[in-house]
Amino acid sequence: MKHELTLIAVDVSKESLEIQTDERSFDVPNTEKGIARLIKAAGAAQLPFVVCEAAGGYERLLPESMHAVDIPICRANPARIRAFAASEGIQAKTDPIDADVILKFAKSKELRPAAPVSSRRRELIALLDRRDHLKEQGAREKNRIRNSPDFIHASIKRMLNVLKKEITAIEKRIRELIKSDESLSACLSCLTAIKGVGEVSAWMIMAFLGEITMLSRNELVALAGVAPYNRDSGRFKGKRKIKSERAKVRKALYMATGTAAMYNPVIKAYTDGLQSRGKPYKCAMVAGMRKMLIHMQSELRKAEIKVEL
Repeated sequence: MKHELTLIAVDVSKESLEIQTDERSFDVPNTEKGIARLIKAAGAAQLPFVVCEAAGGYERLLPESMHAVDIPICRANPARIRAFAASEGIQAKTDPIDADVILKFAKSKELRPAAPVSSRRRELIALLDRRDHLKEQGAREKNRIRNSPDFIHASIKRMLNVLKKEITAIEKRIRELIKSDESLSACLSCLTAIKGVGEVSAWMIMAFLGEITMLSRNELVALAGVAPYNRDSGRFKGKRKIKSERAKVRKALYMATGTAAMYNPVIKAYTDGLQSRGKPYKCAMVAGMRKMLIHMQSELRKAEIKVEL
C-alpha cells in the first residue's frame, strides 16, 4: 500500500517548512497561509501522506491543519530519523537535506498516520504543560532561597505566591474542562478508583496516553517507556533497560506506583515479592509501573471507556 501513496516529507523549523516529494522541493512559511499552500499542493496529489518530525512544538499547526482537511499525517520520532541518516552515511544537515532524509525514511518504513487530537484533549495537554512550567519555575525559585542573601528572600516568596495562585487557577480550569465532558469525567473516575492513582496522575494518562485502550499490552508498555529491552551479545548478558518514550506518562506512573506500593494490596504484594527475591528497588518499581498501567487499561476497557483522542 505504501507504494500507492504520494509521500510528502516536511522538515519543520520555526519560520518555514521545507517540503520534499519525488517530483519537486519547495519551502513555505510556517504559518496558516504557508500551510494552505502545502494543502493545495497535497490536494493535487494522489493519496497524499504527509510525514514530518517532532520539532519542539513548532510542528503543532501542521497536524491540526492536515486533519482538518482529512489528509493523513505522521509525526515521526526525530531520533529515529537521525539514526536513519547516520545509517545512510549522511553527515551534513540542512533543511533541504533533512527533508530529503525524511522522505527516504518514510519510503523505507511502514508508517502509521496519527489519529486526530480532539480540541478538548489539546486544551488539556496545553493546560498540563503550563502547569508543569509553573511547577518547574517554582522549584527553581525555592532552590534560589538557599543561595540568596536574606534581603532577597521576600522577593522570592512573593514570586512563589504568584506561581501558587497561577497553578491553582490552572488546576481549577482543568477540573472544569473534565467536568464539562462526560467521557473525560468517566475516565477520571475510573482511574482514580484504583488505589495509588491520584487526580494529577489520571490527568497525565488522559492527556498524554490517549491510545491506552486501543493498543496491545506490549505496545502500551513500550509507548509508555516501561518496557525492558535486552542488551545481549554472544556470551555477554547485559542488564535490561527501559527507554523513555513519553516521559510525562512514565513520571505519572512512577508517582502512582510509589503510592500503590504502600497502599494497594495487589501492587504492594507484587513489588514486595520482587524485592524479597533480590530485585533492586527501582527494578521492582518499574515492574510495578507496568502492572499498574496494564491494570488501568483493563479497568478502562471493562468500563467500556475510551479515552478521547
